[in-house]
Amino acid sequence: MSERFSFEVVDALDYDELRPEYAPEAIAWVAERCGLGAGSSVVDLAAGTGRLSGRFLRLGVDVMAVEPAANMRAILEERFPAVRAIVATAESMPFDDGAIDAVVVGNAFHHFERDAAMTEIHRILRPGGALALFWAWPDEEEQLRIPGVRAIYEVVEGARGESAIAAAHQTWAELLAPVEGFDPFERREFPAIHVLPAARLADLYATSSDIVSMPAPTRAWLLDRVRQLSGELPETLHLPQRTVVDLCVRR
Repeated sequence: MSERFSFEVVDALDYDELRPEYAPEAIAWVAERCGLGAGSSVVDLAAGTGRLSGRFLRLGVDVMAVEPAANMRAILEERFPAVRAIVATAESMPFDDGAIDAVVVGNAFHHFERDAAMTEIHRILRPGGALALFWAWPDEEEQLRIPGVRAIYEVVEGARGESAIAAAHQTWAELLAPVEGFDPFERREFPAIHVLPAARLADLYATSSDIVSMPAPTRAWLLDRVRQLSGELPETLHLPQRTVVDLCVRR
């Protein structure tokens, strides 16, 4: 990304309530793969409202949440007082060299300056420590089987157009090439279900950076159209998802 998106323009409560969860099996796989346990140090980078922080906290690890957006950080601190919240970015973090056992990132790496972020993550990880990138992606083939969903997909994709943020996100559909100082990325996928009221679907889209960054008239039209089309959906949606994890180990 050439210009950092600020999540302070997003409704943090809607973000916390409506964004899809990560599959528990994905958390367990990363914890086992990284050898995490009581006393391990984990940085949740671009932590948002703490969706990953809370999951890793349950493992008894020491979680430090790096989040520059004050609105997101406020909810994280309220929900997870045991997590140390830090104002910083992926490209510059206040940790000593080799001090961290694992860095986890939830649906956010496409917002970073990739090379600078990987250099900084390499610096703070101990040798043998790991970076785990979590992605919450829809199972589009299964979702499109739900009556009425295809029409919403088509409207949203048409309005997105040439979004730089969406394009950056899509680059992660394929595994990143090996990065100097790290072993090659490995990928695991875990099925999940995203449950939410159809009446809140437009509010969910309104938490997406590529939607929020649209010109105001386009965004207003799109969200209004999604609200109209959502009236044709079942009252409660059970949307098939994929939690995808890309993990690499620092040499």
